[in-house]
Amino acid sequence: MKKYIYASMFFAVAVLAGCSKTEPEPEPAEQVIGTYNVDKITESIKYASATSEISETTTLPIKGNGYELTAVLDVAKKSSNIVTIAFVQTVKFTNGKTEKDSDAFDSIELKKVEGSAGQYDMLDTGVKIGTIGSNAITFENVSNDKDSLGRAYTYTFRMTGKKSI
Repeated sequence: MKKYIYASMFFAVAVLAGCSKTEPEPEPAEQVIGTYNVDKITESIKYASATSEISETTTLPIKGNGYELTAVLDVAKKSSNIVTIAFVQTVKFTNGKTEKDSDAFDSIELKKVEGSAGQYDMLDTGVKIGTIGSNAITFENVSNDKDSLGRAYTYTFRMTGKKSI
């Protein structure tokens, strides 16, 4: 009789040990919050009538005569899939003086990129403005306008950065 009890207990332990709890995936905002050091800023302009675009990329930090300019994107959680992004630009002068300028982007929605773990599209009122995840961020602002001669063009401002660890 003891054999059957021990066999039953062994079987029950084996079955229960085989069942493992999977940890729930953290909320999208929890996965991406933090400070991202901006390493590149690219500005591009393309006229509708042109076959190519004009583009200029600046690598940060910028070290000039008597100053250093750095920039960060601070990502903060607003809700489970909504974040606020603050762009903070800092100039440190060799005389010890520091100047900061900032701009905030509120209520940015995170939408999971299919087939890519931890990657999210960032949406502003349904329009994709970048991607975030895997310790990297790309933030993009695209606008269409006309110049003083009435020629249509598209202006793109793009920042990329890596998460501070």
